[in-house]
Amino acid sequence: MKEVYDISLQGVAFKVEKDAYELLEGYLEELKEHYGSQEAEVVNDIEERISELLLEKGCTNGIVVQLHHVDEIIKVLGRPNEIDGSPENHGAKKVRKGIYRDTRNGIVAGVCSGLGAYFNIDAVWVRIIFILMALLFTAPSFFVRNFLGIHMGWFGFLLLVYAILWVIIPEARTVSQRCAMRGEPQSVDHIHSKFAQGARNVGNEMWNVGAGATGSFFSTLWRIICFTVGVVLTAIGFGGIVALGIGFIGADILTGIPLLAMPDFVELNIGSTLWLKISGILAALLPFVGMLYGGMQLCFRFKSPKWRPGLVIFLVWMVSALVFTLSSLKAFSPYYDMDTDYREQMALPAQKDTLYVECPKVAGLEKGRMNIDASMNRLELFYMGGKGKNTSIAVYPKFTIRRGVVESPYLQVSMTSPSEIGNVVSVKDSLITINPAVYSRKEKFAGELHKIRLYVPDSTTVILKEPAEFTFGKSGSIRTGMYK
Repeated sequence: MKEVYDISLQGVAFKVEKDAYELLEGYLEELKEHYGSQEAEVVNDIEERISELLLEKGCTNGIVVQLHHVDEIIKVLGRPNEIDGSPENHGAKKVRKGIYRDTRNGIVAGVCSGLGAYFNIDAVWVRIIFILMALLFTAPSFFVRNFLGIHMGWFGFLLLVYAILWVIIPEARTVSQRCAMRGEPQSVDHIHSKFAQGARNVGNEMWNVGAGATGSFFSTLWRIICFTVGVVLTAIGFGGIVALGIGFIGADILTGIPLLAMPDFVELNIGSTLWLKISGILAALLPFVGMLYGGMQLCFRFKSPKWRPGLVIFLVWMVSALVFTLSSLKAFSPYYDMDTDYREQMALPAQKDTLYVECPKVAGLEKGRMNIDASMNRLELFYMGGKGKNTSIAVYPKFTIRRGVVESPYLQVSMTSPSEIGNVVSVKDSLITINPAVYSRKEKFAGELHKIRLYVPDSTTVILKEPAEFTFGKSGSIRTGMYK
Protein backbone atom coordinates (compact mmCIF):
# COMPACT_ATOMS: atom_id res chain seq x y z
CA MET A 1 0.00 0.00 0.00
CA LYS A 2 1.41 3.35 -1.05
CA GLU A 3 2.11 6.05 1.49
CA VAL A 4 -0.34 9.01 1.41
CA TYR A 5 0.39 12.61 2.41
CA ASP A 6 -2.05 15.34 3.49
CA ILE A 7 -1.26 18.65 1.77
CA SER A 8 -2.95 22.02 1.31
CA LEU A 9 -2.91 24.06 -1.90
CA GLN A 10 -4.20 27.61 -1.43
CA GLY A 11 -6.39 26.53 1.49
CA VAL A 12 -7.77 23.37 -0.17
CA ALA A 13 -6.85 20.02 1.44
CA PHE A 14 -5.82 17.01 -0.66
CA LYS A 15 -4.60 13.45 -0.04
CA VAL A 16 -1.64 12.70 -2.32
CA GLU A 17 0.27 9.46 -3.01
CA LYS A 18 3.98 9.58 -2.20
CA ASP A 19 5.21 9.49 -5.81
CA ALA A 20 2.61 12.07 -6.88
CA TYR A 21 3.57 14.23 -3.91
CA GLU A 22 7.26 14.10 -4.82
CA LEU A 23 6.55 15.02 -8.44
CA LEU A 24 4.26 17.89 -7.39
CA GLU A 25 6.73 19.15 -4.77
CA GLY A 26 9.54 19.12 -7.29
CA TYR A 27 7.40 20.99 -9.81
CA LEU A 28 6.52 23.68 -7.29
CA GLU A 29 10.18 24.03 -6.22
CA GLU A 30 11.11 24.42 -9.87
CA LEU A 31 8.54 27.21 -10.21
CA LYS A 32 9.78 28.98 -7.06
CA GLU A 33 13.39 28.85 -8.25
CA HIS A 34 12.43 30.11 -11.70
CA TYR A 35 10.28 33.07 -10.65
CA GLY A 36 12.08 33.86 -7.38
CA SER A 37 10.77 35.68 -4.32
CA GLN A 38 10.00 38.84 -6.37
CA GLU A 39 7.22 37.03 -8.17
CA ALA A 40 5.88 34.82 -5.40
CA GLU A 41 2.35 35.87 -6.35
CA VAL A 42 2.79 34.09 -9.69
CA VAL A 43 3.54 30.83 -7.90
CA ASN A 44 0.49 31.35 -5.69
CA ASP A 45 -1.63 31.79 -8.79
CA ILE A 46 -0.22 28.62 -10.30
CA GLU A 47 -0.88 26.71 -7.06
CA GLU A 48 -4.46 27.96 -7.17
CA ARG A 49 -4.75 26.75 -10.78
CA ILE A 50 -3.35 23.33 -9.78
CA SER A 51 -5.88 23.15 -6.95
CA GLU A 52 -8.73 23.94 -9.36
CA LEU A 53 -7.52 21.34 -11.85
CA LEU A 54 -7.30 18.67 -9.13
CA LEU A 55 -10.83 19.48 -8.00
CA GLU A 56 -11.94 19.33 -11.61
CA LYS A 57 -10.45 15.81 -11.84
CA GLY A 58 -12.50 14.76 -8.82
CA CYS A 59 -9.67 14.62 -6.28
CA THR A 60 -11.79 15.59 -3.31
CA ASN A 61 -13.77 14.00 -0.47
CA GLY A 62 -11.02 11.50 0.28
CA ILE A 63 -10.12 10.68 -3.35
CA VAL A 64 -6.34 10.30 -3.46
CA VAL A 65 -4.30 12.30 -5.95
CA GLN A 66 -2.28 9.87 -8.03
CA LEU A 67 0.81 10.23 -10.16
CA HIS A 68 -1.05 10.43 -13.46
CA HIS A 69 -3.16 13.31 -12.12
CA VAL A 70 -0.09 15.41 -11.38
CA ASP A 71 1.57 14.43 -14.63
CA GLU A 72 -1.47 15.50 -16.66
CA ILE A 73 -1.59 18.86 -14.86
CA ILE A 74 2.10 19.52 -15.51
CA LYS A 75 1.56 18.76 -19.20
CA VAL A 76 -1.32 21.26 -19.28
CA LEU A 77 0.55 24.01 -17.43
CA GLY A 78 4.02 23.34 -18.83
CA ARG A 79 7.41 23.80 -17.23
CA PRO A 80 8.83 27.36 -17.11
CA ASN A 81 12.31 26.31 -18.31
CA GLU A 82 10.86 24.59 -21.36
CA ILE A 83 8.77 27.64 -22.25
CA ASP A 84 11.61 30.12 -21.78
CA GLY A 85 13.93 27.95 -23.80
CA SER A 86 11.61 27.71 -26.81
CA PRO A 87 10.51 31.11 -28.12
CA GLU A 88 8.07 29.49 -30.47
CA ASN A 89 6.19 28.12 -27.49
CA HIS A 90 5.35 31.59 -26.21
CA GLY A 91 2.55 31.74 -28.70
CA ALA A 92 0.83 28.72 -27.21
CA LYS A 93 -1.66 27.00 -29.38
CA LYS A 94 -4.87 28.92 -29.78
CA VAL A 95 -7.63 27.83 -27.46
CA ARG A 96 -11.05 27.40 -28.99
CA LYS A 97 -13.39 29.92 -27.44
CA GLY A 98 -16.76 29.06 -25.98
CA ILE A 99 -19.62 31.13 -24.56
CA TYR A 100 -20.18 30.61 -20.85
CA ARG A 101 -21.70 32.53 -17.97
CA ASP A 102 -18.99 34.06 -15.77
CA THR A 103 -20.65 33.78 -12.37
CA ARG A 104 -17.42 34.64 -10.53
CA ASN A 105 -17.40 38.18 -11.92
CA GLY A 106 -21.14 38.47 -12.53
CA ILE A 107 -23.70 40.55 -10.70
CA VAL A 108 -26.78 38.38 -11.16
CA ALA A 109 -26.11 35.30 -13.30
CA GLY A 110 -22.87 36.24 -15.08
CA VAL A 111 -24.44 36.61 -18.55
CA CYS A 112 -22.89 40.01 -19.31
CA SER A 113 -19.52 39.00 -17.82
CA GLY A 114 -19.46 35.86 -19.95
CA LEU A 115 -20.35 37.70 -23.14
CA GLY A 116 -17.74 40.34 -22.37
CA ALA A 117 -15.08 37.64 -21.86
CA TYR A 118 -16.02 35.93 -25.12
CA PHE A 119 -15.95 39.10 -27.20
CA ASN A 120 -12.88 40.42 -25.34
CA ILE A 121 -14.56 43.60 -24.10
CA ASP A 122 -15.15 44.85 -20.59
CA ALA A 123 -18.32 43.44 -19.04
CA VAL A 124 -19.24 47.02 -18.08
CA TRP A 125 -19.82 47.87 -21.74
CA VAL A 126 -21.99 44.79 -22.24
CA ARG A 127 -24.12 45.83 -19.27
CA ILE A 128 -24.35 49.37 -20.64
CA ILE A 129 -25.55 48.01 -23.99
CA PHE A 130 -28.20 45.90 -22.24
CA ILE A 131 -29.43 48.85 -20.22
CA LEU A 132 -29.49 51.19 -23.22
CA MET A 133 -31.38 48.65 -25.31
CA ALA A 134 -33.98 48.33 -22.59
CA LEU A 135 -34.23 52.10 -22.16
CA LEU A 136 -34.50 52.72 -25.90
CA PHE A 137 -37.40 50.30 -26.00
CA THR A 138 -39.13 51.55 -22.87
CA ALA A 139 -38.07 55.09 -21.89
CA PRO A 140 -40.34 56.82 -24.45
CA SER A 141 -43.22 54.51 -23.50
CA PHE A 142 -45.35 57.33 -22.11
CA PHE A 143 -45.16 59.19 -25.41
CA VAL A 144 -45.64 56.06 -27.51
CA ARG A 145 -48.68 55.15 -25.43
CA ASN A 146 -50.22 58.59 -25.87
CA PHE A 147 -49.61 58.94 -29.61
CA LEU A 148 -49.66 55.33 -30.87
CA GLY A 149 -51.65 53.55 -28.18
CA ILE A 150 -48.87 50.97 -27.65
CA HIS A 151 -48.25 49.90 -24.06
CA MET A 152 -44.75 48.76 -23.15
CA GLY A 153 -43.55 47.55 -19.74
CA TRP A 154 -40.42 49.01 -18.19
CA PHE A 155 -37.40 46.76 -18.76
CA GLY A 156 -39.56 43.96 -20.12
CA PHE A 157 -37.30 43.55 -23.13
CA LEU A 158 -34.13 43.47 -21.01
CA LEU A 159 -35.51 40.92 -18.54
CA LEU A 160 -36.81 38.64 -21.29
CA VAL A 161 -33.52 38.61 -23.22
CA TYR A 162 -31.49 38.19 -20.04
CA ALA A 163 -33.68 35.30 -18.84
CA ILE A 164 -33.35 33.51 -22.18
CA LEU A 165 -29.56 33.90 -22.18
CA TRP A 166 -29.44 32.75 -18.56
CA VAL A 167 -31.17 29.50 -19.56
CA ILE A 168 -29.31 28.71 -22.78
CA ILE A 169 -25.74 29.73 -21.82
CA PRO A 170 -23.98 27.24 -19.51
CA GLU A 171 -22.02 28.34 -16.47
CA ALA A 172 -18.20 28.20 -16.59
CA ARG A 173 -17.64 25.68 -13.80
CA THR A 174 -14.26 24.19 -14.64
CA VAL A 175 -10.83 25.73 -15.21
CA SER A 176 -10.92 24.61 -18.84
CA GLN A 177 -14.27 26.29 -19.39
CA ARG A 178 -13.13 29.53 -17.77
CA CYS A 179 -10.03 29.57 -19.97
CA ALA A 180 -12.06 28.67 -23.06
CA MET A 181 -14.45 31.51 -22.23
CA ARG A 182 -11.60 33.98 -22.80
CA GLY A 183 -9.68 31.94 -25.36
CA GLU A 184 -6.73 31.70 -22.95
CA PRO A 185 -4.28 28.79 -22.57
CA GLN A 186 -3.80 27.22 -19.14
CA SER A 187 -0.02 27.36 -19.29
CA VAL A 188 2.35 28.69 -16.63
CA ASP A 189 3.66 31.24 -19.09
CA HIS A 190 0.20 32.70 -19.60
CA ILE A 191 -0.39 32.97 -15.84
CA HIS A 192 2.91 34.82 -15.51
CA SER A 193 2.13 37.20 -18.39
CA LYS A 194 -1.26 38.02 -16.89
CA PHE A 195 0.39 38.83 -13.59
CA ALA A 196 3.04 40.96 -15.27
CA GLN A 197 0.37 42.98 -17.05
CA GLY A 198 -1.48 43.54 -13.79
CA ALA A 199 -4.60 41.83 -15.07
CA ARG A 200 -5.89 40.59 -11.78
CA ASN A 201 -9.50 40.46 -10.69
CA VAL A 202 -9.66 42.83 -7.76
CA GLY A 203 -13.24 43.80 -6.93
CA ASN A 204 -14.23 47.38 -6.51
CA GLU A 205 -13.92 48.48 -2.88
CA MET A 206 -17.58 49.45 -2.64
CA TRP A 207 -18.69 45.98 -3.68
CA ASN A 208 -16.47 44.28 -1.10
CA VAL A 209 -17.96 46.07 1.92
CA GLY A 210 -20.64 43.42 2.42
CA ALA A 211 -18.38 40.47 1.53
CA GLY A 212 -15.86 40.95 4.34
CA ALA A 213 -18.48 41.44 7.05
CA THR A 214 -21.41 39.24 6.19
CA GLY A 215 -20.27 36.51 3.84
CA SER A 216 -21.10 35.51 0.31
CA PHE A 217 -24.91 35.49 0.71
CA PHE A 218 -25.15 39.05 1.97
CA SER A 219 -22.43 40.11 -0.46
CA THR A 220 -24.57 38.82 -3.34
CA LEU A 221 -27.65 40.43 -1.82
CA TRP A 222 -25.76 43.73 -1.48
CA ARG A 223 -24.71 43.55 -5.13
CA ILE A 224 -28.25 42.88 -6.27
CA ILE A 225 -29.58 45.79 -4.19
CA CYS A 226 -26.91 48.14 -5.56
CA PHE A 227 -27.57 46.94 -9.09
CA THR A 228 -31.34 47.37 -8.67
CA VAL A 229 -30.93 50.89 -7.30
CA GLY A 230 -28.53 51.63 -10.14
CA VAL A 231 -31.01 50.38 -12.73
CA VAL A 232 -33.79 52.53 -11.26
CA LEU A 233 -31.57 55.64 -11.19
CA THR A 234 -30.34 54.96 -14.71
CA ALA A 235 -33.90 54.53 -15.96
CA ILE A 236 -35.10 57.74 -14.29
CA GLY A 237 -32.07 59.69 -15.49
CA PHE A 238 -32.26 58.44 -19.06
CA GLY A 239 -36.06 58.76 -19.17
CA GLY A 240 -35.90 62.30 -17.79
CA ILE A 241 -33.32 63.37 -20.37
CA VAL A 242 -35.40 61.82 -23.17
CA ALA A 243 -38.57 63.47 -21.83
CA LEU A 244 -36.91 66.89 -21.65
CA GLY A 245 -35.58 66.45 -25.17
CA ILE A 246 -38.97 65.43 -26.50
CA GLY A 247 -40.55 68.31 -24.59
CA PHE A 248 -38.22 70.87 -26.13
CA ILE A 249 -38.52 69.43 -29.63
CA GLY A 250 -42.24 68.74 -29.32
CA ALA A 251 -43.04 72.28 -28.19
CA ASP A 252 -41.32 73.66 -31.27
CA ILE A 253 -43.03 71.18 -33.61
CA LEU A 254 -46.53 71.54 -32.14
CA THR A 255 -46.58 75.27 -31.42
CA GLY A 256 -43.99 76.66 -33.79
CA ILE A 257 -42.30 78.36 -30.82
CA PRO A 258 -39.19 76.87 -29.20
CA LEU A 259 -39.72 76.33 -25.49
CA LEU A 260 -36.80 78.63 -24.69
CA ALA A 261 -38.49 81.43 -26.64
CA MET A 262 -41.57 81.48 -24.38
CA PRO A 263 -40.11 84.08 -21.95
CA ASP A 264 -39.71 86.44 -24.92
CA PHE A 265 -43.51 86.79 -25.06
CA VAL A 266 -43.73 88.04 -21.46
CA GLU A 267 -42.80 91.46 -20.10
CA LEU A 268 -40.18 90.62 -17.48
CA ASN A 269 -38.42 92.71 -14.88
CA ILE A 270 -34.96 91.85 -16.26
CA GLY A 271 -33.04 93.15 -19.23
CA SER A 272 -31.84 89.87 -20.78
CA THR A 273 -33.34 86.39 -20.39
CA LEU A 274 -30.09 84.60 -21.30
CA TRP A 275 -29.06 83.60 -17.77
CA LEU A 276 -32.65 82.76 -16.89
CA LYS A 277 -32.79 80.32 -19.82
CA ILE A 278 -29.34 78.79 -19.26
CA SER A 279 -29.83 78.31 -15.53
CA GLY A 280 -33.33 76.92 -16.12
CA ILE A 281 -32.04 74.30 -18.55
CA LEU A 282 -29.23 73.26 -16.21
CA ALA A 283 -31.52 73.17 -13.16
CA ALA A 284 -33.93 70.86 -15.00
CA LEU A 285 -31.36 68.69 -16.80
CA LEU A 286 -28.54 68.15 -14.31
CA PRO A 287 -30.56 66.09 -11.75
CA PHE A 288 -31.29 63.54 -14.47
CA VAL A 289 -27.67 63.61 -15.64
CA GLY A 290 -26.55 63.02 -12.05
CA MET A 291 -28.99 60.13 -11.60
CA LEU A 292 -27.85 58.60 -14.89
CA TYR A 293 -24.18 58.85 -13.89
CA GLY A 294 -24.78 57.55 -10.35
CA GLY A 295 -26.98 54.73 -11.61
CA MET A 296 -24.42 53.59 -14.15
CA GLN A 297 -21.70 53.75 -11.51
CA LEU A 298 -23.74 51.48 -9.22
CA CYS A 299 -24.62 49.11 -12.07
CA PHE A 300 -21.20 48.80 -13.63
CA ARG A 301 -18.83 49.41 -10.70
CA PHE A 302 -16.49 51.78 -12.50
CA LYS A 303 -14.20 54.00 -10.46
CA SER A 304 -14.94 57.70 -10.38
CA PRO A 305 -12.25 59.90 -12.02
CA LYS A 306 -10.12 62.20 -9.87
CA TRP A 307 -12.13 65.26 -10.87
CA ARG A 308 -15.27 63.73 -9.26
CA PRO A 309 -17.92 64.27 -11.96
CA GLY A 310 -20.73 63.44 -9.54
CA LEU A 311 -19.67 66.20 -7.17
CA VAL A 312 -19.15 68.62 -10.07
CA ILE A 313 -22.64 67.89 -11.41
CA PHE A 314 -24.14 68.52 -7.96
CA LEU A 315 -22.28 71.80 -7.43
CA VAL A 316 -23.14 73.11 -10.91
CA TRP A 317 -26.79 72.17 -10.31
CA MET A 318 -26.81 74.01 -6.96
CA VAL A 319 -25.41 77.16 -8.59
CA SER A 320 -27.82 76.86 -11.53
CA ALA A 321 -30.83 76.34 -9.28
CA LEU A 322 -29.83 79.37 -7.18
CA VAL A 323 -29.33 81.58 -10.26
CA PHE A 324 -32.62 80.40 -11.78
CA THR A 325 -34.52 81.01 -8.54
CA LEU A 326 -33.13 84.51 -8.06
CA SER A 327 -33.61 85.39 -11.75
CA SER A 328 -37.19 84.12 -11.69
CA LEU A 329 -38.03 86.03 -8.52
CA LYS A 330 -36.79 89.24 -10.07
CA ALA A 331 -38.19 88.59 -13.56
CA PHE A 332 -41.74 87.81 -12.42
CA SER A 333 -41.92 90.22 -9.48
CA PRO A 334 -44.52 92.47 -11.23
CA TYR A 335 -47.00 89.57 -11.27
CA TYR A 336 -46.91 88.50 -7.62
CA ASP A 337 -50.04 90.41 -6.60
CA MET A 338 -51.87 89.96 -9.89
CA ASP A 339 -55.56 89.27 -9.37
CA THR A 340 -58.81 89.85 -11.23
CA ASP A 341 -60.08 92.54 -8.82
CA TYR A 342 -62.04 94.61 -11.37
CA ARG A 343 -65.44 93.30 -12.37
CA GLU A 344 -68.13 94.53 -14.73
CA GLN A 345 -71.50 93.08 -15.72
CA MET A 346 -73.39 93.01 -18.99
CA ALA A 347 -77.09 92.13 -19.29
CA LEU A 348 -78.34 89.58 -21.82
CA PRO A 349 -81.75 89.11 -23.50
CA ALA A 350 -84.06 87.54 -20.94
CA GLN A 351 -86.38 85.79 -23.40
CA LYS A 352 -83.78 83.63 -25.15
CA ASP A 353 -83.83 79.89 -24.41
CA THR A 354 -80.63 79.38 -26.37
CA LEU A 355 -77.44 81.43 -26.32
CA TYR A 356 -74.59 81.09 -28.80
CA VAL A 357 -70.90 81.68 -28.17
CA GLU A 358 -68.24 82.32 -30.80
CA CYS A 359 -64.49 82.84 -30.57
CA PRO A 360 -63.48 84.27 -33.97
CA LYS A 361 -59.91 84.03 -35.18
CA VAL A 362 -57.76 87.11 -35.35
CA ALA A 363 -56.79 88.46 -38.76
CA GLY A 364 -53.49 86.89 -39.78
CA LEU A 365 -53.97 83.80 -37.58
CA GLU A 366 -56.57 82.06 -39.75
CA LYS A 367 -54.12 79.21 -40.35
CA GLY A 368 -52.78 79.17 -36.81
CA ARG A 369 -52.59 76.16 -34.53
CA MET A 370 -55.40 75.82 -32.02
CA ASN A 371 -55.61 74.39 -28.51
CA ILE A 372 -59.14 74.01 -27.14
CA ASP A 373 -60.40 72.55 -23.87
CA ALA A 374 -64.19 72.59 -23.56
CA SER A 375 -66.08 70.65 -20.89
CA MET A 376 -69.49 70.74 -19.20
CA ASN A 377 -69.40 74.41 -18.21
CA ARG A 378 -65.94 75.67 -19.16
CA LEU A 379 -63.97 76.80 -22.22
CA GLU A 380 -60.26 77.55 -22.57
CA LEU A 381 -58.82 78.40 -25.98
CA PHE A 382 -55.74 79.89 -27.62
CA TYR A 383 -54.20 80.08 -31.09
CA MET A 384 -50.63 80.30 -32.29
CA GLY A 385 -49.63 81.41 -35.76
CA GLY A 386 -46.75 82.73 -37.81
CA LYS A 387 -43.14 81.57 -37.86
CA GLY A 388 -39.95 82.54 -36.08
CA LYS A 389 -39.86 86.15 -34.92
CA ASN A 390 -43.28 86.80 -36.48
CA THR A 391 -45.06 84.26 -34.28
CA SER A 392 -48.16 85.51 -32.44
CA ILE A 393 -50.33 84.00 -29.72
CA ALA A 394 -54.04 84.75 -29.40
CA VAL A 395 -55.32 83.94 -25.90
CA TYR A 396 -59.07 83.99 -25.20
CA PRO A 397 -60.46 84.76 -21.73
CA LYS A 398 -61.39 81.75 -19.65
CA PHE A 399 -65.13 81.22 -20.12
CA THR A 400 -67.26 79.63 -17.36
CA ILE A 401 -71.00 78.98 -17.19
CA ARG A 402 -72.76 79.26 -13.83
CA ARG A 403 -76.27 77.80 -13.75
CA GLY A 404 -78.84 78.50 -11.08
CA VAL A 405 -81.75 80.67 -10.09
CA VAL A 406 -81.29 84.03 -11.84
CA GLU A 407 -84.05 86.37 -12.94
CA SER A 408 -82.21 87.35 -16.10
CA PRO A 409 -79.03 86.00 -17.69
CA TYR A 410 -75.98 88.22 -17.56
CA LEU A 411 -72.22 88.24 -18.14
CA GLN A 412 -69.61 89.10 -15.52
CA VAL A 413 -66.11 90.04 -16.72
CA SER A 414 -63.22 89.97 -14.24
CA MET A 415 -60.01 91.87 -15.09
CA THR A 416 -56.63 92.54 -13.50
CA SER A 417 -56.81 96.20 -14.54
CA PRO A 418 -59.63 98.53 -15.66
CA SER A 419 -60.28 98.21 -19.40
CA GLU A 420 -63.13 98.60 -21.86
CA ILE A 421 -65.42 95.58 -21.49
CA GLY A 422 -66.38 95.82 -25.16
CA ASN A 423 -62.80 94.90 -26.08
CA VAL A 424 -63.17 91.63 -24.24
CA VAL A 425 -66.72 90.49 -25.03
CA SER A 426 -69.68 91.77 -27.01
CA VAL A 427 -73.33 90.68 -27.27
CA LYS A 428 -75.65 90.92 -30.26
CA ASP A 429 -79.09 89.45 -29.76
CA SER A 430 -78.38 85.86 -28.57
CA LEU A 431 -74.78 85.75 -29.84
CA ILE A 432 -71.87 86.26 -27.42
CA THR A 433 -68.58 87.09 -29.12
CA ILE A 434 -65.40 86.61 -27.10
CA ASN A 435 -62.32 88.50 -28.28
CA PRO A 436 -58.72 87.37 -27.58
CA ALA A 437 -55.63 89.22 -26.45
CA VAL A 438 -52.81 88.91 -28.99
CA TYR A 439 -49.17 88.66 -27.88
CA SER A 440 -45.90 88.63 -29.79
CA ARG A 441 -42.25 89.44 -29.18
CA LYS A 442 -43.14 93.11 -29.67
CA GLU A 443 -46.52 93.13 -27.92
CA LYS A 444 -45.73 91.13 -24.81
CA PHE A 445 -47.97 89.84 -22.07
CA ALA A 446 -47.87 92.34 -19.21
CA GLY A 447 -50.29 90.83 -16.73
CA GLU A 448 -53.64 91.47 -18.41
CA LEU A 449 -55.98 88.61 -17.47
CA HIS A 450 -59.68 88.33 -18.21
CA LYS A 451 -62.27 85.85 -17.02
CA ILE A 452 -65.84 85.68 -18.27
CA ARG A 453 -68.66 84.10 -16.26
CA LEU A 454 -72.05 83.54 -17.85
CA TYR A 455 -74.93 83.32 -15.35
CA VAL A 456 -78.01 81.61 -16.83
CA PRO A 457 -81.06 79.63 -15.64
CA ASP A 458 -80.82 75.84 -15.67
CA SER A 459 -83.15 75.66 -18.67
CA THR A 460 -80.99 77.84 -20.96
CA THR A 461 -78.98 76.02 -23.63
CA VAL A 462 -75.51 77.41 -24.41
CA ILE A 463 -73.90 76.38 -27.71
CA LEU A 464 -70.35 77.05 -28.93
CA LYS A 465 -70.45 77.87 -32.66
CA GLU A 466 -66.89 78.87 -33.45
CA PRO A 467 -64.27 77.35 -33.68
CA ALA A 468 -66.18 74.07 -33.11
CA GLU A 469 -69.79 72.98 -32.64
CA PHE A 470 -70.25 72.14 -28.99
CA THR A 471 -73.20 72.21 -26.57
CA PHE A 472 -72.14 72.92 -22.99
CA GLY A 473 -73.50 70.40 -20.52
CA LYS A 474 -74.66 67.95 -23.20
CA SER A 475 -71.85 67.24 -25.66
CA GLY A 476 -69.33 65.68 -23.30
CA SER A 477 -66.05 67.49 -23.81
CA ILE A 478 -63.54 68.60 -26.43
CA ARG A 479 -59.88 68.45 -25.49
CA THR A 480 -57.21 68.64 -28.15
CA GLY A 481 -53.56 69.41 -28.58
CA MET A 482 -52.26 71.93 -31.02
CA TYR A 483 -53.53 71.43 -34.55
CA LYS A 484 -54.28 73.52 -37.59
